[in-house]
Amino acid sequence: LTISRERNRMARELHDTLAHTLSALSVQLETVKAYWDVDPLAAQQMLDKSLSATRSGLQETRRALKSLRAAPLDDLGLALALRRMAEQTAARANLALDLSLPADPLSLSAGVEQAIYRIAQEALANAAHHANARTLTVELSTTASTSSGQAGVSLVISDDGIGFDPQQAQTAGHFGLSGMKERAALVGGDLTVTSQPGQGTTVVLKMAAD
Repeated sequence: LTISRERNRMARELHDTLAHTLSALSVQLETVKAYWDVDPLAAQQMLDKSLSATRSGLQETRRALKSLRAAPLDDLGLALALRRMAEQTAARANLALDLSLPADPLSLSAGVEQAIYRIAQEALANAAHHANARTLTVELSTTASTSSGQAGVSLVISDDGIGFDPQQAQTAGHFGLSGMKERAALVGGDLTVTSQPGQGTTVVLKMAAD
């Protein structure tokens, strides 16, 4: 059971780094191809961004393989890492971004930070690649349990895209959704995905802060 869990954890890490980098790169290069003859200057600028994303993804993948911990968390901390990821995703997918992050650093364990970051990464990638949305909303905030008063943290990521049927997606075995739920469960969190065709998608993660 321990070996199986570790394999699943490593698979999630590779999915969250290498798979996301290649997926984003594929979208960018398709755009470059479309602009190549129409607007060479714009195509060149997009190509430069693709090269930058490739280098960043390569570095992130190497670090993930080495330590299985997201590099931006070590370099920037959770809030700034989320900001950078959300802004880059919105710019890449041409989305209007509504971003709300805590002004003060959050006191969270490394495991909780990792789970929040990776779940956000998956949700943002899904919004950028599948939602066909116009607006992306990302909110990270502290919460207090009404029953015990225990401090908690909440992550909400939503879009106004085409939506989907979560039950159908879960039945089809989409790794991204199951991976997010597994990550949340491993740190004692609760993750819900609310969506329906034509109504956008909202991902909500709630967990204790420590």
